[in-house]
Formats: sequence, structure tokens, C-alpha cells
Amino acid sequence: MSHNIVDPLARPYDVTDAASMRTGLSSTSTYYRRRGMYPRQRRKESVAKMAWDGISNLVVGRNLKKSRGPHSFMRSRSFAPASVTTDGLDEVDASSAVLPFPTVEEESLVDDVFFDVKSPAVSPAVQKRFEPMAPLEEVSAGDETDAWRRPGTAGWQRGRHPPEARPSTPGIAATALRLPQKVSDMKRVMENFLSKATDNSDRRQIGLGVVGRWFGRNFKPRSRLTQDVRQQLDEVHDHRPYFTYWITFVQVVIFIVSVSVYGIAPVGFGETREESQVLKPNLAIEQVAYIELDNLWIGPRQADLIHLGAKYSPCMRRDQNVVDAIAIDREKEEKTACCIRNDGTGCVQLPERQCSPTLSTFKKWGVEGGEFGFQNRTSGSVCGQDPLYCEEPGSTGAFIWEDNITKWPLCKKTLNVTKNENEKGKATHMTCPLVGRPCCVGIQGECIITTREHCTLLRGYFHEESFLCAQVSCMDEICGMISFLDPDEPDQFYRLWVSLFLHAGLFHLVITILFQMLVMRDVEKMAGCIRVGIIYLVSGVAGDLTSAIFLPYQVEAGPAGSQFGILSCLFVEVLQSWQMVEKPCIAILKLSAIVVALFILGLLPWIDNYAHLVGFLTGLLLSFALLPYVKFGKQDRTRKIVGIVLSLVTVAGLLVVLFLLFYVVPIYECPNCSWFNCIPFTVDFCENSEVRIGRQHEH
Repeated sequence: MSHNIVDPLARPYDVTDAASMRTGLSSTSTYYRRRGMYPRQRRKESVAKMAWDGISNLVVGRNLKKSRGPHSFMRSRSFAPASVTTDGLDEVDASSAVLPFPTVEEESLVDDVFFDVKSPAVSPAVQKRFEPMAPLEEVSAGDETDAWRRPGTAGWQRGRHPPEARPSTPGIAATALRLPQKVSDMKRVMENFLSKATDNSDRRQIGLGVVGRWFGRNFKPRSRLTQDVRQQLDEVHDHRPYFTYWITFVQVVIFIVSVSVYGIAPVGFGETREESQVLKPNLAIEQVAYIELDNLWIGPRQADLIHLGAKYSPCMRRDQNVVDAIAIDREKEEKTACCIRNDGTGCVQLPERQCSPTLSTFKKWGVEGGEFGFQNRTSGSVCGQDPLYCEEPGSTGAFIWEDNITKWPLCKKTLNVTKNENEKGKATHMTCPLVGRPCCVGIQGECIITTREHCTLLRGYFHEESFLCAQVSCMDEICGMISFLDPDEPDQFYRLWVSLFLHAGLFHLVITILFQMLVMRDVEKMAGCIRVGIIYLVSGVAGDLTSAIFLPYQVEAGPAGSQFGILSCLFVEVLQSWQMVEKPCIAILKLSAIVVALFILGLLPWIDNYAHLVGFLTGLLLSFALLPYVKFGKQDRTRKIVGIVLSLVTVAGLLVVLFLLFYVVPIYECPNCSWFNCIPFTVDFCENSEVRIGRQHEH
């Protein structure tokens, strides 16, 4: 009896006759035994576990292709393994089938022979369809979405995704064996992530940025440009906007912290009046009103902005108007004395006109018919302090206290008053309950003697340890930040750049974020973080310095000058690319319209036009010196180099002049300067942005 040798593994899979696909097998056949032992399918890994595995591979820096292990790689075949049949594939989810590496016993089935049915002939088309598949190649992240294998060739083909294989076809099994599903999914996720992180498809072009596209700006035809210009455009470097992201993040964090700590001022254009009943120094409960300025930006109060580091000239230099006002306060305090209530309920330091002669005793030394103080003093007395009872620092030898209470030091250690001295009435000002102490109010260094309740209503700084206003430095207290080296010499010059990180309110911050993420981010992609950082900071400092010169008592926060400095970069970009921009004059006019509109808005309260103007000029000069440009020949290159030198020299000279005007020959009075910053359309339209040196409380 003759037998035909049949190799079932060579059976073509495109045979349509189902009967021809069946092989007559006996119960003792090796193939029959193997069908019953088809490997059980493992459950798919959860999304969380696949994500964790991918993150682990990223952290440790492993290559996904190498991390599959020796059993997840299958040698390329033109046929399925002996343990896989079309029947078995119909019983499982072939789209997720991941078969283990075949054992030696299973691979031996390749050599098994059967003596039942003759192997049908295989057509050339089928042979070509199941040619050995080339191993996978690494594909760049940017090509992952449009790449697939070319039929019959190794490598990848652009233009289409892998075809969907039917579960009953062995092609999907081959794909699953070649690349396990879990590894394939993680590889695709990682490649998508890296593709987005390194995407540079929107590379910034010189002369054509976001604002240029908004205005419909176009380049001249490329054919009209010289080969040298085209080469320069192709070699332009693109940068990541790290400075924009960093400074925007810091500004947002500082605003959140400032609002969390200091709260929000009343919102509006005018003033808010707050009234309450408080205990006054005369020990009477009175109805007291407090008026504070509104903030239309939804943010902290004016005094809180100063405490946070806003631009305010009296905190940056010795302001003569503030010094004169404080000197007048000291002269008034020198004439005060301790006003003691006759019923023994308390005492407070007051002028004689405020001390009731009926209810109180005004204990003034040196008056006609009265007693003198220790060491024949006529200035005083002071409630709670006397050089006779002060042990540290003592009034002895070369350290005798002056006969002027405003120059007395703060007594740190006081001696006990004897019962005999108290009975004689010589030390009543030392033993009476003190109901009033110094309180710093407002933003002009004003100090009053009052109760804690009254000081809290006025949002002042109460000094529990002091007895006289002369013993505290209210300007140091009001300015906050780092204390002055000399309490009488304000030196917080760093407010010029610290104020760039502050904002007057939520609306102010939103405007800054929109500008920086849309305009400044685009400029930085062209110029780089260092150049944009220099333009931003120097323009902001120059703008704040100019505002401090002409509007010394107006509180300002925010990067107004910096933003106009960045706007000037757009002008310089067009000017430097004049030869390759279509209709450059129209582009300049469109940009000018934006700047003019912003200057008009600067005539509203709380917007600083001086910072806008000088910030724009400074940024314009720095942009000529720092921004990258295209050279249109040797003459153009020489002209631009000369412009760079002149721009840097001009910026340096401008900063020197501004510093001289601020510190050496300061301008204290300029009545008409406010018209450029705020036009009073109504009587009180600009009231909440103006600060006048004066005293609102009686001492």
C-alpha cells in the first residue's frame, strides 16, 4: 500500500474549500494530541500595570525592544507553529493572542509526517504573501503615525496604518508573535509622548510670528530672495520658551500667596468707608470711620502691595517730603506729656489740648509752679518711661539722655517704683495702666498714639513694646521686605525688579498671562531665553524707574514696562526683515495702532504710561542689539553692527540719566506730570491712583 506524505504546516491558508482543510486523524496521532493541549490564553494586563511598566522603563532608561526578554521574540516564519491551527485561532481572541516561545517538543512537530492527505499545490501568489517578514526597525517618533511595512520589503512605508487582520487568519497570529500586545501599546504611547515633546514643526521664522500671522503678513516669494538669504533663513535656530514659562509660573504663585495672606481690597473705582465703635485713648467708645481706596483689578490693598514689594519711591530713597512730614510729627510729640485719668483707669501720651483738665491730670515737667524731671528735665513726662527708673540703657555719664523725649532710647529694663515714691505722686506716670501705644498707619510713615482696637480698624501696625512714636520707624514697618540698614534711610532699590513679579489683581494677572503666552512666548522661540530675559528685565526696570521719578507717590505693580519692551521686538523684527516682508509699511502701521491704543488705555487709573513709554524705548534699543537678524549683503551687515553698538551705548546712557534723576536730583513736585498718566474726566476719576503727602489723624 502506497502512502502520500503530508505536511500540514505547508497548507495554504487561502484555500476556500473547508473540506480540504480537514485532515483525517487517528486518536493516536501526534497532531491530535497537540490540539487538545493548545496553550491557555493569559489575561491581558490592566491599563494601570502597563502604564506603570512604561514609566519604569522611562525612569531606568531601558530600551523597550531589549526589555522584552528572550521568550517574547519569535523567529520570522512563513507559516504558523505546529501547535497553531486555524481551528485553534477561531476559539480565541486572535487580536490579543500572545503565544509563548515554543518548546523543543513543539518545534519537533515541524518534522512530523502524516500519511493521510496529499498536500495541495501552493500558488506563487500565496507563497509571496507568506514570505519571511523582516525584523522590526526603530522608527523615529515623528514618523510613527504614518508608517507601515511595505509588502515584500523590509523597513517601513509612509502613508497608512497597519491593516486590520481578521481573527481567523494567521497573519494576526504572526503579528502577535512578532510584537506582544503589551509592549506594542507601551511603545506606541511612549513614541507619541516623545513625538509631542520634541515636536518642532511650528518653528519660529524671523519676520513672521504669531502677531504677523494675525495681521496676514507674508514673505516675498522665495525665488526673489538671494541664495545667501535663503540659506540664513534655513539655518535659523529655534528655541524653547523657558523664560516665559518660568516667569509666568512665578507670577502666578506670588499672586496666589499674596491674596491668601493679605486678602482682597474692596472692588471699584472710588473709595470704601468702613465704620465701627472702638475704644479711643481717652477711654471713651466712639464711632470711628476708616476710608480706603478701592482696587478695580480684584487684588490686595494698596498698603499690602507696598508690603509685598510694589514700586513706591519713599521706600527706595530718602524722600524729602516724607522726611519733612515726619519731622513735623516729632515736633508735635516733643510737646506732649502723660495724661493720667484721675480715677486711676489709665493714662496715655497726649498733647495738652486733648487732655481733659476735669477728668485727667496733664503731668508736664518744667512748667511754672510744677516739678522738673530727672536731671532737671523739662521735656516730658512719658507714660511708662523715665530715665530715673531705666536701668538699661541708663542715663549716666557720657550717655545722659537728651532733654527731648523724641530722642530718648527705648528702655529695655525698668526698675521697680517704691511705694513711697508712688504715694508722693512723683512716679504716677510710671505706675498708671497704659492704654495707648504707637500705631503706624497709612503709607506715608504716619504714627499715632492709640488703642489696639483703633489701630486694628485703621489696618495699622501696633507697637506693644514702645512708648513714643519717635521710638519706632514707621516707614521701615510700612515698606516691609528687608529692613533698612539705617531706619531713617530707605534703601529698597530692589523694588525696581521685584515689582515685575507682582500684580494689582486677578484681571491684571490674566492680561499678563495672555500676553506672555501668546506674544512673548513666540518672540522667545525666535530669540532664546537669555535675550528675551534681558529685554524683559531691563525694560521693566527702566520703566519702573521712570515712573518712580515722575510719579513718586503712586504705588505700581506688574511688568508694564517689560511688556512694552517685548512689543517693541515686533517692530524691530519687521525693520530688520524689511527686504523680505511684503508691504512692510503696512505691517508697521498695524503694530503702531496697537501701541497707540494701549497708550490711550494708559490714561485710565492704575495704568502707568511712564513705564509703558520708557519700557518701549528701552526694549526697542535692546531689540536692535540682541535679536537675531538676516544679513542682506555686506553693507546691510555693517549698518546693523553699527546699530547694535549705538543701541547698547544709548541704553546705558539712558539708565545712567534715570538713576541720576532718581537719586541725585530727584523730582518731588511735578503737577502736570500726572496728565500723561491719568486724565481726570471727572472730579474724582483719578483720586484712587493719587497719593498726597499729608496727615489724616490728629496726634
